[in-house]
Amino acid sequence: MKLDRIILFILACVIPFSCADLDYTEENTRDEEWTYEYFENGIKNMVFDVYAQVYNNEFESNSAYFLAGATDEAQYALETGAVNNYVNGGWSAANPYSRTWSKCYTAIADVCMFLEKLDEADITEWQYNPDYPKWVAQMELFPYELRFLRAYFYFELLRAYGDVPLVTTTLTNAQANNIERTPASQIVQFIVDELDEVAPHLPVSYLTEVESEIGRATRVAAYALKARTLLYAASPLFNPSGDQSKWADAAAACKFILDNASTWGLKLSAYGSLWGHDAFFNPELIFGLGRGENNSFEMANYPVGVENGSSGNCPTQTLVDQYEYQDNGETFGQRYPGNINLAAEDPYEGLDPRFALTVVKNGDEWPTNGSQKKAIETFTGGFNAAPKYGATPTGYYLKKYVDGSCVTTADNQTTRRHTWILFRLAEIYLDYAEAVFHATGSADDPTYGMTANEAVNVLRNRADIQMPPFTEDGEAWVKRYERERLVELAFENHRFWDVRRWKKGPQYFKSVQVASISSSLQLTRTTVNRQWDDKYYFYPIPQSELKKNPHLTQNPGW
Repeated sequence: MKLDRIILFILACVIPFSCADLDYTEENTRDEEWTYEYFENGIKNMVFDVYAQVYNNEFESNSAYFLAGATDEAQYALETGAVNNYVNGGWSAANPYSRTWSKCYTAIADVCMFLEKLDEADITEWQYNPDYPKWVAQMELFPYELRFLRAYFYFELLRAYGDVPLVTTTLTNAQANNIERTPASQIVQFIVDELDEVAPHLPVSYLTEVESEIGRATRVAAYALKARTLLYAASPLFNPSGDQSKWADAAAACKFILDNASTWGLKLSAYGSLWGHDAFFNPELIFGLGRGENNSFEMANYPVGVENGSSGNCPTQTLVDQYEYQDNGETFGQRYPGNINLAAEDPYEGLDPRFALTVVKNGDEWPTNGSQKKAIETFTGGFNAAPKYGATPTGYYLKKYVDGSCVTTADNQTTRRHTWILFRLAEIYLDYAEAVFHATGSADDPTYGMTANEAVNVLRNRADIQMPPFTEDGEAWVKRYERERLVELAFENHRFWDVRRWKKGPQYFKSVQVASISSSLQLTRTTVNRQWDDKYYFYPIPQSELKKNPHLTQNPGW
């Protein structure tokens, strides 16, 4: 079985999450002599500390890993869920909730320290250890891996805050507390330059490297991060003038990956195999987060009524309305715009196959394990519905990423591995289509060798999908593309950022539609209003950081 993707799976078992204790405003306190004379427990663990910050997600609870509840994709079932603060006004500089600032600068501080002190690393006294040649080989790659990770964390900072301090050296407290924000354009250039430099030194696969470890940065991941960074840089939030050359740069970066995908061993897979126990072996995956065996995500997202189920991230009717029918591309919302008598007709018949792989609806047998398998009832008074506390507020439950084979009963529980997708090949096709459309002004322009429509249709023509092709152009194409991107990448933490970079928050995030189903199976749409302010396009700089450093400025509106 091939282990040639950067799927951070093994690392989840071995990374100590508490070792990296620095943000950019603090001095490093590591014992340098100890760190740089020991490989396994010194140098390598320090590198793993940096990887650990990739796991440092938005929220503590695995149930709120997704940002979907802050978008039109989903509503988080429990009002106490931290993600709800993004849409209920509980978000502020004093209570930023996100840990993006601290986790990124913690990792960046460690990277800078390591790169500066690398010449001091001396493990020659271990040269007679049988593993010594392996350690030397790994150490040769560490600087390039760490520079990739630093670029990754700067991308996270860029998309969340815009202008941020660009730190590439270790700082004293005094230096850190006087640093200013660097323009976003310079952050973009730094990321791109770093990735261009390190990518040729990173292996395409670790099969030929010592230990064949799968938890390390690859050349493919570096180019994927470059492409995504350039796509964001070209988008309206970062490109208010609409400079087409930025879209052209993004298109070229995506096309480079698509042209080399086969050589690198990348290929599109069946949609339903993108998650599950063996997903980290999927040939479509470029970069992912692997977790050891557990069932906490299932407990968080199984329907209420399923033993130990807490509902979690519940897909909205707004999301369901975006799925098209296989016969002519008409959407659910177009064909059934009002109330629906589910007892008389099945509006879900013939929908895009991705719907059934993403959403659990009334009547579906879920979960799939034998001991808990049961037809889901989301109608009022049903086994998995209101008035039970915590039941779905939208009429639907989540299937994507949830492993239905996990048993969550009090006795005889089972666990499975999980992989969260950060980069995959399908995203590159979509990024390419968007970039080419804006670079050329047409969905059918062949300047780059593949038109925007052709790129999208590669995904829609997959054997397990088979949806009507894209033929639109102009504004009609943009509207359908944004819907296709939502459907393809649902619950992969893109929607939260896509709508922001498009500057379409009021259009998509001010309200969502949810469904309520009566005991007689009448589906009724209800609009749920949410709080949106244009200041939400960027995160607030944490107030604690502003107090430390008077030279930092707050984002507009905060």
